[in-house]
Amino acid sequence: MDETGILPQFRGTLVRDGFSSYKWYEQCRHSLCNAHLLRDLVFVEESSPAQKVWTTPFAKLLLKIKDTVAQAQTDAEVELSAQTKNDFLRRYDKLVKRADRLNPPQPKRKAERDAAKKPATQLTPRRLINRLQRRRDEVLRFMSDMSVPFDNNGSERDLRMIKLQQKISGCFRTPDGARVFCRVRSYLSTARKQGYSLLTALERVLTGKPLAFQSAKS
Repeated sequence: MDETGILPQFRGTLVRDGFSSYKWYEQCRHSLCNAHLLRDLVFVEESSPAQKVWTTPFAKLLLKIKDTVAQAQTDAEVELSAQTKNDFLRRYDKLVKRADRLNPPQPKRKAERDAAKKPATQLTPRRLINRLQRRRDEVLRFMSDMSVPFDNNGSERDLRMIKLQQKISGCFRTPDGARVFCRVRSYLSTARKQGYSLLTALERVLTGKPLAFQSAKS
């Protein structure tokens, strides 16, 4: 993660999944990807149908907040009203408390024994609830700061072409070839996100006058 040279110097908002190694990058602000969270809610519900009493309404709440933010952006608003945000926070906390009552924390020794029986990466209702309790601000970053996206799907779309190249060719033949491929894809992706024509972006770089992009906020 350090070798790519991006995260160690990133100062914006990192929209990411729950992979724990990201926490070491303290120089930037964090936001949890809610597309990943929605999938986690589905997994917990399918693994234990009794969890449906909170997972389903919680997923609906996240999507409701997403729609409200999208409407506010359409109306050229810079943020949600304090009343609207407080109402969503109250509903969030209420559902997390319901989940907590249904899945009370285990005594420390029993929790350690159960953890030893399961892979550290296996998601359980308790682990998901702990994340929702401890990292509420990161889950709802897209609500408190409307410049932050709901999910990191944009980043995953950028990575998809690398996997497609791998699927077709099996691998890159040389490290230089891989670096060139990634540089071209990165340049074009940034141009698209900042509203430039891809043809113009290519013409500029081929004439030695590449576009000067604005610094990313997130």
